[in-house]
Amino acid sequence: MSAVLWTCVRRYHQALVLALLCFLVVGLALVRAYLQAPKRLTSAEVLAATRITVRRAVDVAIRLRGLDDAPSFVRMGIAEELHRQGFRGADVALVRPNDLNPFAAFYFVVNVSGLAVRFDLEGTRDPLLAIRLGLDYAIRPDPFHPYTSHGQPAIWAACLARHAYHFAPEGPDLFARLENRTRDPFHFGFETFVTDGAHLAVDHTFLETGAWGLDDDQAARYGR
Repeated sequence: MSAVLWTCVRRYHQALVLALLCFLVVGLALVRAYLQAPKRLTSAEVLAATRITVRRAVDVAIRLRGLDDAPSFVRMGIAEELHRQGFRGADVALVRPNDLNPFAAFYFVVNVSGLAVRFDLEGTRDPLLAIRLGLDYAIRPDPFHPYTSHGQPAIWAACLARHAYHFAPEGPDLFARLENRTRDPFHFGFETFVTDGAHLAVDHTFLETGAWGLDDDQAARYGR
């Protein structure tokens, strides 16, 4: 009777060990599958890749005094950065709604395999003024609307102090500025003011003509 009982106990232990081994194998397989599964791309990764790429594009544009094809540089840079993060084969496209909408000049949209993420230019360094004048201006949209309110001394002083940027149909957008251009006939852009302390002008107009002062349209736009 004891021999039979011992045999049963031994078989029970063998079955228990086998079950534990099976559980361990299945568990390891699940962990491996989880680790090897492709990561889910979110807007956070796209924004981080875009921010890094735009910063790099500005630095390269300043060093080379302009990029040849800024949209392609940014698009490929985002794809490379996402690949570095582990998102391989990402299909990146840039959507620039300021081709039709003048109030879309301060952002663009990054579409990655169907995930559309808006990237705002707030805080981005202006490459054009850095290239042409050595000025370190960050692009910050002016909060005071309508712009004719700049006729008020306090608003005018605040605008100049913070180097605010303004919607301007004839001004260059970010991609034109990355290419060291003062105009883009196919996209609405923006503008800011430059000054030598005694004189003042709109940035792209000054870069084109070298003349200080506001023309009639500019003076009307800003209530001056």
